[in-house]
Formats: sequence, structure tokens, C-alpha cells
Amino acid sequence: MIKATIYHNSRKQLCGYCISGHAGFAQKGEDIVCAAVSILAINTVNAIEQLTTTHFHCNANEQKGGYLKIILSDAEKGINHDTELLLKAMVMGLEDLSKEYKKYIRLNYEEV
Repeated sequence: MIKATIYHNSRKQLCGYCISGHAGFAQKGEDIVCAAVSILAINTVNAIEQLTTTHFHCNANEQKGGYLKIILSDAEKGINHDTELLLKAMVMGLEDLSKEYKKYIRLNYEEV
């Protein structure tokens, strides 16, 4: 199962995420749930890096069962509007996937 934790600050602004595990929907290379989550997560971090001035910390490890964690720097000071939109778009996609494939992805929200 994929576990996705969405982080928000005390102002309820999105400020990062951690995604780990594998869906187990199908065999490696054929798992559409894993592929969809990976595309959302990786595209979001790439978009934040290339399209905004937001600084963040990123930790990834594919060997460790699939793991990606991103935390925006200085999240308590406020989140750049463009960055928050990119994160909201990713969360919308993850929420849709978790409704459609609830046995394969679990979504949690956590204040940091």
C-alpha cells in the first residue's frame, strides 16, 4: 500500500508531503496506481523547483520501497501562492486516486 502524508503549517497552508511504499495493484512495471502517484509526486517537486523561487528539502530513496519527502523551507513564514497551487493540484490528484483505489493508497494530513 502507498502511504501519502500531506503536511500543512499552522495556517493550514500546504507545505510538503511524504509518499512511501508500493501500491501492489499489479506487478512491477504494470502498476497503474504506483505510476499515477509517482507522476503526481515527481512532477510536483520538479514544477516547484523549476517554476517557483521556493526553497525546499527533498529526500528520495527508490530502493527503500519507494520514498519521496519534500518539506518547504520556512513554511511558518507563509507559502508562495504558486507553490501552494502546485501542491493543491497534486493533493487533488491523490485524493481522487485514494477514492478510486482505496485498497492501494492511504492519504493522511499532518501539521508540521
